[in-house]
Amino acid sequence: MPALSALLCVAVSLCYWRRADSCAAVTFLPAWVWPAPGLALAAMGWRWGGKRAAAVVALLWVVYLALFSEEARSLTRFRTWPAAGWEVMERRGEGVRVISINCAGGDVAAAEEAKQYHPDIVLLQETPERRDVERLARDMFGKHAGVAIGVDTDIIARGRVAPLPRVGLPPFAYNEAHVRLTSGIEAEVLSAHFQPPVMRFDVWSPSCWREHAEKRAVHRMQMDEIARVIAALPADRPVILGGDFNVPGGDGIFRLLEPRLHDAFKEGGIGWGDTVLNDFPVSRFDQIWASRQFRAVAVVARETRHSDHRMVICDLVMRPAS
Repeated sequence: MPALSALLCVAVSLCYWRRADSCAAVTFLPAWVWPAPGLALAAMGWRWGGKRAAAVVALLWVVYLALFSEEARSLTRFRTWPAAGWEVMERRGEGVRVISINCAGGDVAAAEEAKQYHPDIVLLQETPERRDVERLARDMFGKHAGVAIGVDTDIIARGRVAPLPRVGLPPFAYNEAHVRLTSGIEAEVLSAHFQPPVMRFDVWSPSCWREHAEKRAVHRMQMDEIARVIAALPADRPVILGGDFNVPGGDGIFRLLEPRLHDAFKEGGIGWGDTVLNDFPVSRFDQIWASRQFRAVAVVARETRHSDHRMVICDLVMRPAS
């Protein structure tokens, strides 16, 4: 039994290390799921007399969690939100608060929930009607409101927004705009919404593996389009990308964004960062990425009342020019 547990640990570790499309049926699940059957097997070995082997295997699973479970890492970051000194950085015009939220099929009440957190930029997916988004922008930012309306993806900001709407292969959509905040900070901002995932967990079925691999290939194509848009921007242009990617945090498709962008949650994530589903979040579909000009000082996921996703709140600070 300990040997079977160790074999399972090695197998899933290879899957999460490579994050290949062919392994998507495994890596679509949270990394912390797999120690449950592994430790159950080790416990059987302990009960039947193999205590030393069971203890070694249990230690292997602890190492596995440290390496591959981002929830285990973020829960051990003993920081607060907002970060210490955040208000000072905002007053100096050095901070940008970005919120990304899926509006649950166009529910304006879901989008309105972002207002209470005083954002500078709001990225919407499954967006409400244009008139509701424009009204929300005025309600949030008054005369300084800027809006870029896209297909299923909108951008609201405290400042001037020059929309550059782009649409990929339907129903995939993303929206791009050049944003100049009232603080003077400028950035290229993108809001994205990828195709829905495959919701199958019968990993003993070959068809489950095939469907997950096919969907991962579609998501890779969508991310490749985003990556090409970003690569075409000047190297010194600050970039913020956020949205509902319908893949878990750390997925292999995000490697297409590196090294130009970095995952804000990996840098500044605090607490339980998973966003779906809102009432019982087990995966981080909703994410915010930023270019090297920004440092993420605090990133949290907050429960919502009107969406089936939690919202992501990301506090970014401009790094000093080198």
